[in-house]
Amino acid sequence: MAIAFFMYYTGMLSPSSTVNNGELIKSQTLSQWKLQYQNKAWQQSNQWQILHTQPLQCQSEACTNWSSTLPNLVKLLGKDSDRVVLLEVGKQKSMLQTSKLSELGEAVWIVDPLGNLVMRYSPELTPKQLLKDLKKLLKVSGIG
Repeated sequence: MAIAFFMYYTGMLSPSSTVNNGELIKSQTLSQWKLQYQNKAWQQSNQWQILHTQPLQCQSEACTNWSSTLPNLVKLLGKDSDRVVLLEVGKQKSMLQTSKLSELGEAVWIVDPLGNLVMRYSPELTPKQLLKDLKKLLKVSGIG
């Protein structure tokens, strides 16, 4: 028991690498974003969510790539596609909006059904990397 205690608190024999592609997010919830849709508070669904934040008009190659690929990515989940909803956060009226948009930057986020931010993907990463992570999350998750 003393050895286990020592190993836990020193980090000895902890994995030095991870298999996820996106950046893991700790202790943040979607409610902190105070999302609105058409000037009304937005109610979160009980599904996994992919949120694409776009502070400016989507003009970069990476942004347009993500925007065009994400709808197809959800379809690639097959039987799990009904567990995931795709949402865009930006300045256009057809999108969800938040006052924190400039802080969030251009990115793609995975949010669990409980509203916890799970992972963040910078524009440089690919939708294929997100798909790989999302499939793993859906496989091991009992929620949503």
